[in-house]
Amino acid sequence: GGSARLGGKMAMEDDTGGSRKRGLFLDLSQEPFAKAARQTNAEYLAAFQAFDFDRSGFIDIAELSNALQAVQHSVEATSPGASNRLFPRPFQVTTCCWLCARFGDGARLSATQFCELLDYVRNLKDIFNEIDVDTSGSISCAELHRAFQLSGVNVAENVVAQVGRSYDADSSGTLEFDEFVQMRLEWDCYITAWDRATSGNTVIQPERLLQVLEEVKRSMEPVGQSLQRQADVPVFMSQGLFFTSMFKVHRPFQAQTCEWLIIRFGEGNLFLTFSQYSAMLVFMKEMKSAFCKLDANASGSLNLDELYNCFAGLGMQLPPQLVAQISQSFDRDNSGEIEFDEFVQMAVEWHEMMQQQSRFTEQASGRISAADLQELFGCVRVLYRVRDGAVQTMRAFSPHACRWLVAMFGSPMPGEAFAQGLAWNEFLTVIQYLKGAYAKYLTCDISRHGAVTTQDLWVALAACGIHMTQEVVDNIRRCYDTDSSGTFEFDEFIQLLVECQLYDQVFDARVAQPSTLTPLNRLNPLLGPALASAGSANGLVTLDKSAFFSMAFAVPRNL
Repeated sequence: GGSARLGGKMAMEDDTGGSRKRGLFLDLSQEPFAKAARQTNAEYLAAFQAFDFDRSGFIDIAELSNALQAVQHSVEATSPGASNRLFPRPFQVTTCCWLCARFGDGARLSATQFCELLDYVRNLKDIFNEIDVDTSGSISCAELHRAFQLSGVNVAENVVAQVGRSYDADSSGTLEFDEFVQMRLEWDCYITAWDRATSGNTVIQPERLLQVLEEVKRSMEPVGQSLQRQADVPVFMSQGLFFTSMFKVHRPFQAQTCEWLIIRFGEGNLFLTFSQYSAMLVFMKEMKSAFCKLDANASGSLNLDELYNCFAGLGMQLPPQLVAQISQSFDRDNSGEIEFDEFVQMAVEWHEMMQQQSRFTEQASGRISAADLQELFGCVRVLYRVRDGAVQTMRAFSPHACRWLVAMFGSPMPGEAFAQGLAWNEFLTVIQYLKGAYAKYLTCDISRHGAVTTQDLWVALAACGIHMTQEVVDNIRRCYDTDSSGTFEFDEFIQLLVECQLYDQVFDARVAQPSTLTPLNRLNPLLGPALASAGSANGLVTLDKSAFFSMAFAVPRNL
């Protein structure tokens, strides 16, 4: 009965070990004796033979739906009643592709395979009826969510809604039985891959996740090819699937992609539970569909224009320069384009960014303050990285560091000597800046303790484009290392880096054009054209860049 599969006593928490094939995902395989009996079922064999027109011993995808209906008519003739209806409506071609891929060779079925398929569908109908609590003949989002929960998969209702929508071909808002069959067949692949990789454990590590993703691609290959061969199947039906030949060039997933996915869904842990794994798969299907819509020629990569259109489609009209910077930061193989694997990494980051956009639209000015920025940094996980088997976290940014970032990247409003807030696009530029700076910061953390030592500061600044003499760097170190700890946390490093970069920009701008108004001197230039031409005769002292920096960092910043 229902309690044996989905009832309250059988509900399982996500931290239980063993196979995930339970409840909604119950293993439908049978004992050898029962399986042999099914394979000699007279009704099944009669339906198969009726549509094996050429007596080849096989039926193809086009004939499968009719053969299934023949079985239905036979059942109705011998046992009238609505409760006996296996197939309330003919199966879609898409469903038949799934079934042929699961039980046949992707294109046709033998008599034995047809009988095995029907046995699977009969058992699946029992599970469907248990989930269909209101006996409407279809499964609502609420019913599907309940089934996930009772099966020990505690994902959010909106995630389950995404699962349902991806199979709801007729956009009815519910899953019909044949749509449910597609869902179950796909998730069979996901669960089998999980079980093999975890061997009964409750969580999965990055290296095992890579194995799982590659196994999913291999197991989905027959259905992917089958769907692509069918002229009657809409293209979008295969767009969310992962299979080996999904693009013209076959590329394996990168280990770094798995780390990004675990950071995104692991809630601070370097592993995933099955529920988190399920949410991750839904996200990846959504991203695969989005990628395919942009990659019109199925090349498996996006050029800069396609990437720009991607952000525009999300309602993010980013400056082309920023899009180019984003592309470059994810183009690991320096191909000049973003492959799907790299797109997944980018999507993980920017999906999180999109969730923060409401903070800006809620403000009348469309800007957030330095204090808001400090709070927001605590919610953004894209800056974190995996290092030595752990997720690297950072302490909260100081108010001083946030004010410097706002001053550097923000645009002053009328009456402001320097920016007091950041707009949405400016915030995105800050994030991109911090990502680049953090990557360089980690490479300079020679001791791998999560902080740059004062001895490594010269290397760290040089990596970020600030080239100074050791004497100047020593001044900067003494200026900022006010607690004599001998190390700089990332927020301290950012604060001194931003200050150095601003001074560097100001100095270079003045050298190139003495009358130029600069970011730190907008209202009252120290060197106007008259003073610039007056020279030392009027008592002016000329400083080179090193002397200028030594003077600027002569006083500790805590005074």
